[in-house]
Amino acid sequence: MLDQARLDARMLLDRTRGKTPAPLIEKLPSPTPLDEVDPLVLLPRRLADRVRTAHRDVAMLGGRLIFGKTPAPLIERPQRAPGAVVSLARKAPHMTRTVEVVDVVRETADAVSIYLTEEDGSPIEFKPGQFLSVDVTVDGQTLRRAYSLASACLPGVPVHITVKRMPDGRVSNRLNDTIKTGDTLSVLGPSGNFTIEPRSLNERHFVMLAGGSGITPIMSLLETVLHHEKRSKVTLIYGNRGWDDIIFRERLARLSERLGERLVIDHVLEKPPTGWSGGEGLLSDDVLLERLDALGIEDDGMLRYFICGPTPMMEAAHEVLNRRGVDAARIAEERFTHPEDRHAGLGSAKTELVVISKGGSDHGVQVAPGQTILEAALAAGLDMPFSCAMGGCGACRVRQRSGDIQVEEPNCLSRSEKEQGYVLTCVGRPLAQSRIEVEGS
Repeated sequence: MLDQARLDARMLLDRTRGKTPAPLIEKLPSPTPLDEVDPLVLLPRRLADRVRTAHRDVAMLGGRLIFGKTPAPLIERPQRAPGAVVSLARKAPHMTRTVEVVDVVRETADAVSIYLTEEDGSPIEFKPGQFLSVDVTVDGQTLRRAYSLASACLPGVPVHITVKRMPDGRVSNRLNDTIKTGDTLSVLGPSGNFTIEPRSLNERHFVMLAGGSGITPIMSLLETVLHHEKRSKVTLIYGNRGWDDIIFRERLARLSERLGERLVIDHVLEKPPTGWSGGEGLLSDDVLLERLDALGIEDDGMLRYFICGPTPMMEAAHEVLNRRGVDAARIAEERFTHPEDRHAGLGSAKTELVVISKGGSDHGVQVAPGQTILEAALAAGLDMPFSCAMGGCGACRVRQRSGDIQVEEPNCLSRSEKEQGYVLTCVGRPLAQSRIEVEGS
C-alpha cells in the first residue's frame, strides 16, 4: 500500500511539472536499487507528510477492521547500510540519556549483571567491546563510571553491563547493593575502540587475556566474533582469585562445550581449590609465559591479542608480548582503572590559560588548579567532545600544538598517539600556557 502511495506521489509530482508520467516499471540508473528510492522525498515536505499520514490512517483502520489489531507506534529511525551499527549516543556524544533496568542477575558474590534497554524498550545498539558511562548519585554527588557491555553483539541477545564490587567503590557498591528491575540509569555512549569488526570469511586466531572484571568486554568480543567467523578461534587466559570469583564461569563452560577447539579457556587462580590442575598465581609475566607455553601458543606474526584487566596484569602482558617480539599494532587493550586509585595533585598550582582551536575559532579558557581542561571548557560554555570522562575511550582526544599538558596515566592513548602530540582533555591538566586543537570540528 505504501509503494502505491509513493507511485501516486511520483505521478502527481510529474504532472505538476507538465511531464508525462513515467512507465509503471522504470529502470533506475545503476547502482541504486529500485527498492531503495523513496519518491516521497521529491514532494514538498507538507505534501509528503500528508501522503504518509493517509497511508498510516488507512493501515490502522484496516488493521482494526480486519485483524482487530492496532499497529505499533510509528517510529522513524535513520536509514543505515545492512549490518551497520548505529550508536544512539553519536547523535549527541556529550548528552546523557535514560535507560531502563529490565533484569538483574547475580554473577558472583561481588559482581552483578544489569540488563538494560533504551527507555522506549528498544535494544541498546553497540559494537562488541564498547562501554557505557553511567552516572550515579551518591550522597548528593553525581559520580561517573565506565562499565563494559558484556553481552554478545547479536540480534535478540539481551544487553547488559556487569559491575564488580570494588573496595571503597562508591558506585560499584551502590549498584551491587541496591539496583533492581524497573530502575533507570543515566548513561552516555556506547563508546570505545576496544572492538572487533567480524567478517564471516575470516579465519583468525585471537589470544585474549583477562583479569577479574576485565572479562566483561572480552566476553562480548569472543562471543560475537566466534558467532560470525566460523573458521576463527579464540584462546582465553583468564585470571581470578578463586573458583567462585570467576565471572561468567558457567556461560564460558557452555560456550566451550558447544564450540570445542574453537574456544580454548585457561583459568588461572591465585587461590585454587584442592586438586586444581590448571594455572596458579597472579597473572604476572612469569605465569603468563608459562601458560602461553603450556597452551602451545607460538606467535606466527598473525595472532591478534586483546588484553583487559588490572594495571599490573596489563603491564605484565605487555612485557611478555614484547619479549616474544609481538608488534604493538597486533595488540589491543582496555585498561580498568578506578577513580579511587587515580593520582591527586596533577597539573599546575596556579590557573593556566589554554587556547582551544575549534571550528576555525580560538577560545581562551582559564583552567584552575585541580581542574581538567574538559571541566574548564564545559564550564566556559564550549561544546567539547567527550564520553567516559575517565581517560578510557578517546572521545575527547585533541592535538596539543604548544605548551605543556600533563595527562593522567594509565589512559587509552597508544604510544603512537602520544608521540603525535595527542592528549585527552578529560584527564589532561596544563602545567603552563598551552594550545590544543579539536580536530574534525
